[in-house]
Amino acid sequence: MSEFTANRAQYVAILAGGFVGPYTGQALTVVLPEFADSFDIPLSLAALTVTSYLVPFAAAMIFSGRLVRGFPPRRVITAAYAVIAPLALWLLFAPTWWSFVIAFATLGVANAFTTPVLQMILRSISPPNRLGQTLGTYAAMQSLGMLSSPFVAGMVAGVNWRLTFLVTMAIAVFILLVRVPDVPTPVSTDSRTGEPVPVLRTLVSTLTSFVAGFGVVGVGVLTALYVGDAFGLGPEGRGLVVMCGGLAAFLVTRLIGAMADRHGPSKVLVASAVVAAVALLLLPLVPKVALVALCWAIAIAAAQGMQATVNLVVLRGPAGSSLLSTVQAFRFGGAGVSPLVYLPVYTAIGGRAFLLSTAALLVVGLAQWAIRPRAGA
Repeated sequence: MSEFTANRAQYVAILAGGFVGPYTGQALTVVLPEFADSFDIPLSLAALTVTSYLVPFAAAMIFSGRLVRGFPPRRVITAAYAVIAPLALWLLFAPTWWSFVIAFATLGVANAFTTPVLQMILRSISPPNRLGQTLGTYAAMQSLGMLSSPFVAGMVAGVNWRLTFLVTMAIAVFILLVRVPDVPTPVSTDSRTGEPVPVLRTLVSTLTSFVAGFGVVGVGVLTALYVGDAFGLGPEGRGLVVMCGGLAAFLVTRLIGAMADRHGPSKVLVASAVVAAVALLLLPLVPKVALVALCWAIAIAAAQGMQATVNLVVLRGPAGSSLLSTVQAFRFGGAGVSPLVYLPVYTAIGGRAFLLSTAALLVVGLAQWAIRPRAGA
């Protein structure tokens, strides 16, 4: 079944679902000082709010793919967005930090059931020889969502940072109205679940996914703080710099997916990890904010290339539909804990904190290279 046999609006709904989950999770990245002032809390507690979305999101994703295997994917998506829409509305008016955090965390859990299921639907409606390109498109929408929300938040911060969540509510309502394509359950579409799961490849894929989140995507908070301190940028400027990453990933991730289809995912994974490592090594060394934005854009595009190819490896393997949510969970878990780890490191050593990302990316690049012959790519 081809992706183009789906109703055009339904295909857009899938991509919008890929956009809105990460968009919501990163909406506070560049407005942490303004968020902290709104609720009269310290910056460290404000950073914990980002974690309150991403960690429950990641924890639920470990099991979500398996929990919904017996349910029609369309029904799962409808139920999830029926929860997300009113919670997004609540974030516009939540009077206390605790009530905001509870709603935010619940949004994360609900989105944990949309991310893997939407990709299962894409797998069902995409021809095998274009699966990498299709997943690349989805990953591009994820990156655009994750890194455009800081830009939107920065732009509306002068009025009210809460307006950022109007986009979450509007997209949830759109998906509920249009609905996603009706495809068979994952049990009936995954015919390879009887094959043994390659343990080493799965572990390396999981580590790669974690590092993409922890060492690159989650460093958006650090990047925003760095350009604010080094170049005196306000929320609008910080948001624009972080947005450059999302824009770059949106433009190139589909191309990276197509390259993985043609040349194999292992080569693309290794190259992406090395490129991201070099870009983050250079980021605190360049003298102009435009060059910082360029380094950040390259790093995010490469990290999204890593994730798209990891997704391709997992989905093409045994029990891919079930394993996908578990592997991806570590990406969002990594992004969730990243601010908690990086903030004290950044406070202590400044821009040299980016070296932690460079080291982690080189480790997973070497690990991917080491298993390449056994992966057969």
